[in-house]
Amino acid sequence: MNRRKVLSWLTLSWISGIVSVVIGACTNRTSTSSTPAPKAEATPGGFIKVGQTQDLDKNGRILQTLKGNQKVLVVRDPKNADTLHALNPTCTHQGCPVDWKQDSQDIFCACHGSTYTPDGAVAKGPASEPLESYDIKVEGDAILVKPQAS
Repeated sequence: MNRRKVLSWLTLSWISGIVSVVIGACTNRTSTSSTPAPKAEATPGGFIKVGQTQDLDKNGRILQTLKGNQKVLVVRDPKNADTLHALNPTCTHQGCPVDWKQDSQDIFCACHGSTYTPDGAVAKGPASEPLESYDIKVEGDAILVKPQAS
């Protein structure tokens, strides 16, 4: 094998490695846990059980699929521990996924830097509209969310 051939293979390997790193960095990760979220359970009245208060307290948030592609992000209000917020975790700026940041106590969009308060209001743009909210209630330890009509 001549030197030119070896350099061609090394260059190709290097480019493949860089592409793999870039693709991995751009992958959307919506869960910080390696265990899959439990499947949402429907209850009478159109509410869906998305988890338990223990899950919320342990993980800082619950991120769950309600029906179809409709998702919900449940967070506890840091100013009032008795208040829970159920929000659509899709940024209103350009549709990127958002997630709860425990350290800053806000909801952040990594795509363009929008920040939302725990109740879904815009704290920092470029987003100008609040996150869509869902009806939420707690029965015993169960957290129930009512999805929007399709």
